[in-house]
Amino acid sequence: MTPQTIAYVDGAQMLYRAEFGFPTRIRTRRGQDITGTFGFLALMRQALHRSPVAPTDALVIFDADARSPRTQLDARYRAERRAEPPDSPSNPFRHLPAILRALNHWGITHVTHDASEADDVIATLVDRDRVAGRRSIVISRDKDFHQLLQGAVHQWDSAQGLRRGWITENTVVERYGIHPSRWCDYVALVGDRADSMPGVRGVGPVTARRLLDEGRSLDDISQELSPADHLDALRQRGLHRLDRQVPLPATAPSPLPVDGLLRAAAVLEALSLWDAPYP
Repeated sequence: MTPQTIAYVDGAQMLYRAEFGFPTRIRTRRGQDITGTFGFLALMRQALHRSPVAPTDALVIFDADARSPRTQLDARYRAERRAEPPDSPSNPFRHLPAILRALNHWGITHVTHDASEADDVIATLVDRDRVAGRRSIVISRDKDFHQLLQGAVHQWDSAQGLRRGWITENTVVERYGIHPSRWCDYVALVGDRADSMPGVRGVGPVTARRLLDEGRSLDDISQELSPADHLDALRQRGLHRLDRQVPLPATAPSPLPVDGLLRAAAVLEALSLWDAPYP
């Protein structure tokens, strides 16, 4: 019997990649731009089908199109991201209703959480899988997921291809010189441009690896930094740590069809999205 391997798709991240990184614009027969929906389906299907370890089940997780609760802890967090009106042409979440219809047509479960980031929801689910002895694959480009990588938990950045995109516990050690359990300490020191967090001034990857050598954490290096820098690094570490205890409804991932998922164009045809007013 094939062991259960659950793929958790970071829906918001995949949607942004589809809307702003897809190689061409896709339009309906009425001329309406549906690149976000078509691209999401095409990229997700490709990620699932080309995963080095074939998932048996999948679940797509979205978070609310709103400012993260972490901004209440530190105003710098994702400060460069501007909130867009729901119907704005530059807001990829305008495609969400059509995407959810398409996921339902595929028969794939999806979760939208209004109070927590998708990262925290995924972290909670992955921890449950670890306890239950199931294998997990996080499909996302977000490096904050590196902290989850241990044993049977892997990350798949399908945009990078197999050589760079399949990320394991050993991959993090080889690339960064630190264990995934120290990822949040590391990124608190070097910074994370994706989240607008600066890290500690003057500390780059080489210095961070030295400070965290032999399994040390930020708690062990207070003498190596100024009091102000050490306090700020501890604050930044807290922002990067994923919450693994998010209250969630009982939602089971969906088994994937053995013959693969229907192509994006065929799904849109089945839902009459090529001809009907969009969305």
